[in-house]
Amino acid sequence: MTVSGKRRNLWALGGVLFAAFFIGGDFLRGALENGALPLPDAPAGEVVRYFTESRSAALALSATQVLSALSLLVFVAPVATLVRRVAGGRGSLPGLASGGGILSAGFLLVSALLALALALTASGLSLGLVDALRGANFLTGGTLHVASLGLFVGGASVAARRAKALPGWICWLGLVQATLALLSLASLVFFPAALLILLGRMLGFVWCIAVGIVLVLGMQRETGAKD
Repeated sequence: MTVSGKRRNLWALGGVLFAAFFIGGDFLRGALENGALPLPDAPAGEVVRYFTESRSAALALSATQVLSALSLLVFVAPVATLVRRVAGGRGSLPGLASGGGILSAGFLLVSALLALALALTASGLSLGLVDALRGANFLTGGTLHVASLGLFVGGASVAARRAKALPGWICWLGLVQATLALLSLASLVFFPAALLILLGRMLGFVWCIAVGIVLVLGMQRETGAKD
């Protein structure tokens, strides 16, 4: 294995860090906050009160989610390299995997920055603007982030399964994650479907950790493209 190959594989640690920073941020928020984070349909006054009284929790969560988003962005590179290799650069899978991953990282980053803005300025903003910012914060960090994560995971899993480049259970897990993540778009019109966001996110973490470990340890198969 070349030196550059080793470096690319080390970048795959981003998959582990993506999950670790996100989950760690949730634990940190829970330890620091005063009261539960309001749901997106909560009155704007409750949102202002939360981000004012739990500012430290919101700032900590924003910081860890920024790190999580950047870790995911780093992770996209080695996964996209794997997909391009096994797909031979043909078809839509390389673009689907890399584009979905970049979008997912971008949406999570935007969500974290919106939460940061609310933590720093909510008490001085109009209730209408607070409501809009909280809605955008939930949308980008929830439905849009998870759905685009499904494109990333699904595209990579299909390519890896065709070429048998990753363990079979990881590929099947990725296909299940992608299905649930894309179905979570239904939450835009039917809020109870938001449960699919949680399921898609959790399975996405497991997939990213598993693939990250496989790539770091060099356990993926060196195989060419297959139709």
